[in-house]
Amino acid sequence: MEHIAPLIQTVLWVGLIAGIVWRFHAPIYGLLVALQKRIETGSNVKAGPFEITDQLKPQDPISQKQKAAVEIQEVVESEDQVATTMNSMADRTTVIQARYFQAEDLVLRAIQAEYGAPLNRQVTAGRDSGFDGLFVSGGRTNVVEVKYIAGKGQYPKIKPAIQRLTEAIQQYGWPNSQIILALVFEHEDDVKHSKELLSSAFAQNVVPVVVRVFTMVQLKAQFGVGEQNEGCPGSPPDLREKPCRPVNLT
Repeated sequence: MEHIAPLIQTVLWVGLIAGIVWRFHAPIYGLLVALQKRIETGSNVKAGPFEITDQLKPQDPISQKQKAAVEIQEVVESEDQVATTMNSMADRTTVIQARYFQAEDLVLRAIQAEYGAPLNRQVTAGRDSGFDGLFVSGGRTNVVEVKYIAGKGQYPKIKPAIQRLTEAIQQYGWPNSQIILALVFEHEDDVKHSKELLSSAFAQNVVPVVVRVFTMVQLKAQFGVGEQNEGCPGSPPDLREKPCRPVNLT
């Protein structure tokens, strides 16, 4: 009898497990299929109980190139023509293009480090012209728009960009979202009052807009790219006529 008891106990456990599997086979199968798809395709951006159902995917190179070309042209057109000493428009555009991509890379690194959350770069949800960056932090979806200001003069077209992002977020129905407008300046002098003015300008926007202000000197120092002194060789053309001195960030 003492040998039969363990056998009966084993049979009961097997029967119990088989009964559970039979009773809940559909949910278990669905869970395994969902887990497999999650592993194969990667997870969607999730903010608390809400998950972005339109799966984010990398923006294709052609779309990235077109978007960057528009952004760079805006910078070129807004730059002060009098302060430019380059011999040709092509040379000037090439310099600004290089600085634009460097500024975008560094500022996205800075934002990712600040929030401590993985940031998806150059992504699209399918029915938009692309996002410079998108990440989730504290249950909130953050859409990042980067604007590079090369020199004194009018800003690039910021209002249309914010309107475009606002419409995309509303179209996708992403709750608890905000737009981070990251401005990267070459001149420290241009930073003054920029944050306050733009924050006020977008205070009534349907999707909250958080304005963040950076300088190239600050970003390069943060990530050890190398010292960049205002007016030193290697600076954009409109900075070369100024004396070579460190920029005070305090």
